[in-house]
Amino acid sequence: MTSEAINQLLPVWLAAQRPRHHVLVRCRRGGFSSVAAEVMSLGTPPVRLCPLPGPLDLPPDKEGTLLLNDVAALDLGDQIALYDWLGTGAAGLRVISVTAEPLAALVARGAFLGGLFHRLGAVQLDLTTGEFSS
Repeated sequence: MTSEAINQLLPVWLAAQRPRHHVLVRCRRGGFSSVAAEVMSLGTPPVRLCPLPGPLDLPPDKEGTLLLNDVAALDLGDQIALYDWLGTGAAGLRVISVTAEPLAALVARGAFLGGLFHRLGAVQLDLTTGEFSS
């Protein structure tokens, strides 16, 4: 999918989602900047960015929108920390996770927590194919 198609599809799709659904977006490598630009303009304020790989920097309050770049890069300890953090009162937060990796395949190989995959992917949008599911 071209960046032009992403720029047309993503805003319409995000605007149609329930405000507190967590969204898992799969895009081509290098496509994060297009996704981030749309999320920054459409996300519920405050919009916070947690660039990965790197330290998992979770905000103390669970309000607004949290954008996680390259969620597939999380090590097991950070996956557990994120899973636990999301499970304790994150009702006022929408998490948008972006990855170039097919997380379902990582779950099947045991490289990504199945519970975190399901928690992050209440709604899934694959920008490489244009498919989405919820």
